[in-house]
Amino acid sequence: MPKTNVGMDTGGIIGRISFEIQNIHALGGPEFPKLMFNLDLRLSPLNVYSQAEKRHSLTWMFLSGEFCSPEQRVVANFRDEVNLYADASHSPETQFRLEIPLDLMTVERIEQAREGDLRGALSLRALFAIHIAGGVGVERFETARIEPITFMIPKSQWVERLLPQLGYGRLELIEVRISNGIRAEGLPKAVQEINEARTYLVNGDWEKVVAHCRHTLEAILDSRPLQLPSVSKFSQKADTFIHEHLASLGEKQSKLLAEEMKLLWEVCSKAAHPSPPDYFKRADADFIVRNTTAILEYVSRLLA
Repeated sequence: MPKTNVGMDTGGIIGRISFEIQNIHALGGPEFPKLMFNLDLRLSPLNVYSQAEKRHSLTWMFLSGEFCSPEQRVVANFRDEVNLYADASHSPETQFRLEIPLDLMTVERIEQAREGDLRGALSLRALFAIHIAGGVGVERFETARIEPITFMIPKSQWVERLLPQLGYGRLELIEVRISNGIRAEGLPKAVQEINEARTYLVNGDWEKVVAHCRHTLEAILDSRPLQLPSVSKFSQKADTFIHEHLASLGEKQSKLLAEEMKLLWEVCSKAAHPSPPDYFKRADADFIVRNTTAILEYVSRLLA
């Protein structure tokens, strides 16, 4: 359970903030995404060091700060009212829902830096009204001292529960137009493969991203019968596919599409790169997914 103490220079510890990782939620995506923390707040009266016999009631007025990911990089700001009161006879505990507004560009920045589990931190500030000792009037306002809360959200929770609710990926949906009838046969397999690639892109498995992009290109060519032996090379299949099924393309367009498909498939081919699993990086995988998606959509439009 991530937690931190709330303190004041004039009187030591006055409260505590904590939360459970599993109680972090998200909603509102992709238009108005928010990350939500269910904070447990505890507040006690202030005992001033120089006035041992006096206890000051407190009203916790505001909680503000920054959400960081990774721990030292600020990605969002927040501020909200708390309105929690503690006097000499009552040290309350309450649950407070902290809502952190995000946008898809911010979520994308977080994803670009994430490797596996999400590393984050909450840098907090709290404003209190300090009441007159023994009275109800306000003596002064003071900002509390709070150490940042660092935490880790498991990859499974972040990818499977939170990212979808934040709307990540929804604005880059693949719009592949597939006609009805026999001409559409096989293209759903290519769509399935590119969606698998995009799933692994979110999960951070770059090798599988590239592998499914390769399968996508192969599925495009396998979607139509070709006047070639099934064991023919990819380059031969690409030229034949374009010649036999994309006859509407001119010579220059046909050559450009064939070269793009061949080059991309060669980059994705197992024979084109060493075996270590860390050969491809995030930028490589993202580039390959975008280009494979563009080819799939382009071909599907021509076939429709």
